[in-house]
Amino acid sequence: MSAIGDAGQSSTRAPLPRDALRLVLETALDAAVVMRSDGVVEDWNDRAVGVFGWSRDEAVGRTMADLIIPERYRDAHRNGLQRYLETGRGDVLGRRIEVSGLRKNGEEFPVELSISPVRANGSMLFVGCLRDLTERNALRAARGDVARVTQRMAMGEMAASIVHEINQPLAAVAANANAGLRWLAASPPNLVETRAALKRIVNDTHRAHEVIDGIRLMFRTDGPAKSLLDVNNLIREIFTLIGGDIENHRVSVRTELADHLPQIPANLVQLRQVLVNLITNAVDAMDNVGGRQRLLRIKTELHDKGRLLIEVEDSGTGIDPKNIDSIFEPFFTTKSHGMGMGLSICRSIIENHRGHLAVVPGQPHGSFFQVFLPIDPSL
Repeated sequence: MSAIGDAGQSSTRAPLPRDALRLVLETALDAAVVMRSDGVVEDWNDRAVGVFGWSRDEAVGRTMADLIIPERYRDAHRNGLQRYLETGRGDVLGRRIEVSGLRKNGEEFPVELSISPVRANGSMLFVGCLRDLTERNALRAARGDVARVTQRMAMGEMAASIVHEINQPLAAVAANANAGLRWLAASPPNLVETRAALKRIVNDTHRAHEVIDGIRLMFRTDGPAKSLLDVNNLIREIFTLIGGDIENHRVSVRTELADHLPQIPANLVQLRQVLVNLITNAVDAMDNVGGRQRLLRIKTELHDKGRLLIEVEDSGTGIDPKNIDSIFEPFFTTKSHGMGMGLSICRSIIENHRGHLAVVPGQPHGSFFQVFLPIDPSL
């Protein structure tokens, strides 16, 4: 009730009997304070006692500004009240506004305030309904913190995946450069093998450039561009990038890539990111497998309703059935490392392509991920 009059026209409500006003106060769900035209508290309900800390006996008869308005706003309150009494104008009347309130212990807190002028037994009264916004504002702040943490964690997960993807061609460049040096150091130097190593370095450098350029395009403000892609070629490129890692984990790869598949509209960097993530997860899932083959199977085919299907299957430890419904949720992970954002990001990317990402337990072992993508470029 700290800014009764600034500018604007309001009207006084019809006279209200004091008993009826008291009944309204006692049944109000929010704190309610009644102030006389001289700024003194006329009445005070139980909710106001809980919000401000002053009992009804302590509050009634005291100047309201001294009780619940922070000192720096009191002059503005008094001036606004006087202006309303002289002109009948006050733009806060009948509206909801957010102001600062003051508790008995001196603590300031945010309140939502609405003020209505009424006449009771010939006197002008102002009824203020106040709602403590402390918990609401704290909840908003907490949600904002969660959103920021989620964004940072998602960016961290994506950055880790991007670093992994860039490291593959860079590692290949280093390996081929060392091989070239060895061939040059031979006696006599083997120029044929050296030339072949240099060609591989050039190819790997171009591949790293494509990855970096694609990442730049992915973060353009006008959104990631889509083009018609050959999924089978993309899968072959991915195995060229991360084949070394897969071999280091002693994983065998079986590809079943259907012939004559139509190209699909997709963002190259994003779709590659999804497939790299699914393949890397599949390889990680087989780290502790012993006594049976570690097998990664990739299959492409045309599916019903004009969709292309990519399947990624492993022979790992599998997903606990109770976790199937949670596997794509942010922060959910069964790994000892990672933040649980990878599959959530993958699902978002596929859904942004008007597709669908699903998982079922493998038979008899492992997990079976399915990526459904539309073929129609208009989608």
